[in-house]
Amino acid sequence: MALLHMAATESLDLGDGLGLAHVAKERLHVLHVNHLLREDDADADQHFVQETCDSLDIPCTVLRADVAKLARERDGNVEEIGRRVRYDAARELAQKLCAEQGVSRQKAKILTAHTADDRTETFMMNVMRGSGMSGLTSIPRHRGLIYRPLLNYTHEQLKDWLKARNLDWHEDATNTDTHYLRVYMRHNVLPLLKARNPLLVQTVCKIADLMTDEDDYLEAKAARKLRQITLRKGESLLVLDALKLSSTDVVIARRVVRIVARQLIPEAWLEFRHVDAVLEAVAAGAGVANLPQNLEARVRLGTVTFSFTGAARSVVSVDDAETSNKAAGTVHVTATFGEHLAVPGTLELADGRVLSARILPVEHGFDVVSYATTHSQEWLGESVLLDVQACGVDPIHGGSLWVSGLEAGDTMQPLGMHGQSKKISDLLGEAGVPVESRSMMPIVRTNIRGYVVWVAGIRPDERVKCTQDTKHLLELNIYSGHKPFERSQ
Repeated sequence: MALLHMAATESLDLGDGLGLAHVAKERLHVLHVNHLLREDDADADQHFVQETCDSLDIPCTVLRADVAKLARERDGNVEEIGRRVRYDAARELAQKLCAEQGVSRQKAKILTAHTADDRTETFMMNVMRGSGMSGLTSIPRHRGLIYRPLLNYTHEQLKDWLKARNLDWHEDATNTDTHYLRVYMRHNVLPLLKARNPLLVQTVCKIADLMTDEDDYLEAKAARKLRQITLRKGESLLVLDALKLSSTDVVIARRVVRIVARQLIPEAWLEFRHVDAVLEAVAAGAGVANLPQNLEARVRLGTVTFSFTGAARSVVSVDDAETSNKAAGTVHVTATFGEHLAVPGTLELADGRVLSARILPVEHGFDVVSYATTHSQEWLGESVLLDVQACGVDPIHGGSLWVSGLEAGDTMQPLGMHGQSKKISDLLGEAGVPVESRSMMPIVRTNIRGYVVWVAGIRPDERVKCTQDTKHLLELNIYSGHKPFERSQ
């Protein structure tokens, strides 16, 4: 209520560098979210907001959202789900209003009425949770489209401001329910600390401002480091150079891990133990760290892969086939795109198909070129024979290839085109692969940053074809059910 009346009648410092300024009335629009948690009281609050907006001639949009039901469905916290609903609704409304008025979305400002008390409570709550420096910045004055012009006011100061102008407000009954951590902090913890330091709120807010400046500086350094060590990036996958991450100053490395989590899960909240688990696996050179919301960090072969577990995303495990294949020197793992294929070894894809690789010697005088051509024709492209060394694999000790999905702009030199490059998306189109299926096509590369070896089941690359000088063959297969080399020849 204080923010609404201030915005409508006085100048505000939004923290955008313009200082005190009057907000044009035609730019004001109120969003009220009814969480449906307090029945009649919630409805009364909604009507009060609508009536106040009418009296000020300011448009008001009301969203009614069953937050308790959403929290049950998402197995989440009511307060956190409510916050997400509010901010999502605010961003959506801001975008809609900008589109209607034909202005850039970047010109929108979402104002919230957080106070110095709110900032202090959040600071102390984050201390309890074991937050890093980013959490100790508490509530920032400005982030993205969100501005908080009342952070210099205490709750009592705003109440006095309203009283002096004979303006009404409503008190939310849940503000006295100490079941909620914030309310417990407000009524049970902060009064004790204020008794020892009456300037506690001002002190904490000053610390938060200092933390914000330092956090912004370190965040920028971590973002640059992340760009430098990123090997591959997808919608639900991010692969980093584990060796470079391990040699990064730990202050920056921790932030790199947190940034990755936020990129894959915008609402991700990592505790110290999550970040430490990732860095411990990186330091060890192998291991898996389980993170919130089914995100995991898997360290293997000099990389750390952040991806999702579960049937809908990816499942990574070593199964019984590993035991049976060890005698032959092969490893079998289950994974989705963004994983190493051991050579020799097998890799199970999300759609149930399997990629396999093995090395075969070439006898002296054998016509390897004709044999490779006939082999590919016989298996209709589902099995190919390539030059193992051209694929970057040691013919004696083996190695690994990288398997991932199609990315925008991916190219290769298809076999038969004499070294000419072609977009893989065009190649798939010519092969009749539906657009909606192309992202699931496994692309085999020499390594994470290497060139394409084989678009599985479609075409190998000219650079890895067999020649009369080929001494060892790399047999790659994609199949469902029996392995090609187990079927009758």
